[in-house]
Amino acid sequence: MAGPSHAWAWKHRVVVVFAPHRSDGALSRQRDALAGTDAFIADRHMSVIEIVNGEAHAVMGARIDVSGSEMKKFLRKNDDSFEVFLLGKDTGVKLRSTEPVTSDALFSLIDTMPMRQQEMRSDRAGRS
Repeated sequence: MAGPSHAWAWKHRVVVVFAPHRSDGALSRQRDALAGTDAFIADRHMSVIEIVNGEAHAVMGARIDVSGSEMKKFLRKNDDSFEVFLLGKDTGVKLRSTEPVTSDALFSLIDTMPMRQQEMRSDRAGRS
């Protein structure tokens, strides 16, 4: 099933962070957890999207354009409470959490995915 924006499918892994407002404590903790990880995010072809009070903004990684309402509908999210989703390049939900997720947890999960394993093998072969 394709996601709400076909533009990112098969190109990017997307972390979607929902929060009811900008001063949400969990949103602040999620931002802190991802601070300083730009190179790791780029290496894994990621985009981090925050959807705060319905407004979507790409805040890290690839700058993709998504609609907050379409993403909310796609993820079957019924409210504006804090929640984090990791979507694979295939647009499938790989992780869903009502608590902030550490960068180590995100990157470790991504690095176990078959498509990421293939990317790492290709990267190693290209450096040989």
